Amino acid sequence: MVEAVALPVLGEVLKQVSERIAKKLMEGKKLTDTEVIILLLDQMNRAIDQMSRRIDYLGDSLNKRIDDVRDSLGKRIDETNKRIDDTNAKMETVHQDLKNNIRLLYQEVSSVKSVVINLLKEMLEKR
Repeated sequence: MVEAVALPVLGEVLKQVSERIAKKLMEGKKLTDTEVIILLLDQMNRAIDQMSRRIDYLGDSLNKRIDDVRDSLGKRIDETNKRIDDTNAKMETVHQDLKNNIRLLYQEVSSVKSVVINLLKEMLEKR
């Protein structure tokens, strides 16, 4: 919690001190080693802030791309599941049709068998 407050405050202090040092430099005055270090720290702080913003932007961009891919894959999976369900329904229909055809074929064979048996009986009786 303290770090969250301290970092922006320190950044602002560093910025103000750097501005005063820059004015001194514009006036042509010589800078102390400490002032040079403060200017370097200010530059590094700005670079870190830029990198932090860039990382945040890239993270947001990446999260959006991940969400888009997740949505796209979810739709494709749903479409594939629907196609599988449709195929299963067609297979069930074909299965029922085949089952009915086999039943009808069995009845016809049974009927033919009965006719053949009756014909054979008649032939045997005639003998």
